Amino acid sequence: MKNRWYRYLKPPVLGDMLIRSNEKIRRRSFRVKMFYAFIYPFSSGIVIYGGLMTFSVVVTNVTGLLPQIAQDLYSGRLNTAGSIFLWLFAFFLGGFFAGWCVEREKLLKWRYLHLLPLAVVASIFILVGTAASGSTALHPVAFPGMILFSIGIQNAMVSLTTSSLIKASQMTGVVNELGVDIAEIFHSDGEKRRLIQREALLRVIVMGSFLGGAMFSVGLFPSLQTRIFFVPAGIITGVMLYDIWRFKKSDAYVS
Repeated sequence: MKNRWYRYLKPPVLGDMLIRSNEKIRRRSFRVKMFYAFIYPFSSGIVIYGGLMTFSVVVTNVTGLLPQIAQDLYSGRLNTAGSIFLWLFAFFLGGFFAGWCVEREKLLKWRYLHLLPLAVVASIFILVGTAASGSTALHPVAFPGMILFSIGIQNAMVSLTTSSLIKASQMTGVVNELGVDIAEIFHSDGEKRRLIQREALLRVIVMGSFLGGAMFSVGLFPSLQTRIFFVPAGIITGVMLYDIWRFKKSDAYVS
């Protein structure tokens, strides 16, 4: 029977016991990717809209920050240019920190080291959620830096999880690559077409999840204000617990 991509959406059934072991691993891996493709962008959508309402700026618009630096440098506003550069560095540092922890985990065989960046992200969101007006956490320079650092970590984690297939907050690339995927689907067949369909599905999930997270934030931010950041903190904590459960289940299966 022809192996279609949507079969990966079906929950496990008794018949899976008869499927080859490597096929089951592939399905399980794709479901994990689907989970991360949903959960991280949903969290990012909440955070980015919360940042927009707090400081009236889309803090993760890294592409737009570079021309702003150029304008400030040309106009002699060195302090402003320096602040924006620090935001960019915070975004870079988030990706570096996540990548470093993941690679050290592989090297040192410390299974849960990749949870450290996620714990830092959850802590940042809790700090922002509990911050009072005028506090350091809501400083117009410190707040965007913390948010960019946390989004950098989330982008890196979902990128590492999906083999650089998707990002949690960079919708420009996702939309463009989805167009490329759709074009390739019309010019491919067999296994190659199935793989491209799966990638396209993941990108659609990312966009829908990001939009859903932003709409969730739109509805609740007027009443919760910065306490909305408790929601992504809870989501990230849930991801950490899910990873621990998944690894323990894998150990039990192997043993």
